[in-house]
This record gives sequence, C-alpha cells and structure tokens, in this order.
Amino acid sequence: MSINETSPHPDHAQPRTIVFVAYPQMGLLDLTGAQTVFWVANKAMTERGLPGYALHTASLTGGEIQSAEGLVVQSRKLSEFDDNPVDTLIVPGSPSIRQILAESTALVDWLRQASATATRTASVCSGTFLLAQAGLLDGRRAATHWVMAEWFERLYPQVELDQEAIFVQQQSVWTSAGISAGIDLALALVEADGGREVAMQVARHMVVYYRRPDNQEHWGALLQSQFQC
Repeated sequence: MSINETSPHPDHAQPRTIVFVAYPQMGLLDLTGAQTVFWVANKAMTERGLPGYALHTASLTGGEIQSAEGLVVQSRKLSEFDDNPVDTLIVPGSPSIRQILAESTALVDWLRQASATATRTASVCSGTFLLAQAGLLDGRRAATHWVMAEWFERLYPQVELDQEAIFVQQQSVWTSAGISAGIDLALALVEADGGREVAMQVARHMVVYYRRPDNQEHWGALLQSQFQC
C-alpha cells in the first residue's frame, strides 16, 4: 500500500500545503486518520469556494517508509519544502517513540527549523515527544497518549501536560492525544480554516464525532476496566 499526496481541483483558490512528516515505525492511523479528514474536507471546501488542501507525505530520505503496522508509505523528501511555504506540519506518533527519540536528531532539527516558518505545527499521539524534543512546547500546554503521560512529564518538566485533553492548541502549535485523536485534531484545524459547517460536514461523512469531550482519562479508565473483565 502506498500513500503519497493529493491536491484539490486546480481551478479553485490556492490550496493550503499540509506536510505529514513520515519516519520509520510511525503509527499508520496517526498519519492516515488526519490525512483522511483533510482529503474529505477538500470537497466541502471547494463547494463553498474556499481554498482546500494539498496533502504531502514527506520524510528525511524520501521514498518508501514502513509504518509500525508494516504497511509502506511513499514519501517525498522534506528538503523539498525548505524553500516553499507550508501551512501546516503534522507529526504522527510511534509505538517505538523511545527508540525514535534516540535515533532522530536530524528529524528533530528539521522540525525545529521548519516550524519557525510554517503557519501551524501539530502532532498526533506520541508525536508530541518529537515537538517537545525540538523545544517547540517549552512553557506551553500539550496533550499526548495517556499511557505515556507520566514518562512525558519526567522527560519534559518544562511542558504543562494536560492528561485529559483530546487536543490542545497553544498559539500556532497543536498537540493531540492517542491515535484516533488525530482525527479530532484535524477536524479542529479544518474548522479553523473553513468554519463549523465544513467541519461538521466532514465529521458526518466520516461517521465520527464532530467534537468529543476533553476527557481522555475517562477513555483510559474505561479501557482498563474492560481489560480486567
């Protein structure tokens, strides 16, 4: 399976460039859940004469990147976007984030530099660790997967972790909780760009909540109780 990029109809206003930052062992749904939201949003946006999205998946090396689940994603090189305006950077998480942090100095450096010119920088699940490692969350509130919350707080005491939030916006930086919360985050970004009606249309099309309550702790406790049955 290969996923690369899509663009809205060229006759409409200039689309917003969204770059999904790929790396080996990233979580597939972290990436594709958010991608699907923007892909669906293109139709709703263009129907209203609003600029849609040009979606790009890019990595340091370019080429094929294997996800944690084993599916392969086709990517461009991140360096292709160094001199081109990027509206939104989105960084997926990984179940192997401890190893990723140890091996991804170059990726963290690129994120630090690219976020300085991007309109928005966002993370899904443990992708928050990469933003924190780049210093993008210092003095800010953030969200990540509830399973990794205590470790995150030990590693980054300069970041105010909100353990209940599904997603958090702090100026131009957005972070989200575990895995499927990337869909919630992407819907919020779509709402910021195109308004509530557009976001609601996308949610209806995808058969997901338009806005879930910020109560990640509830989801964790609920799942733990089910595991004990």
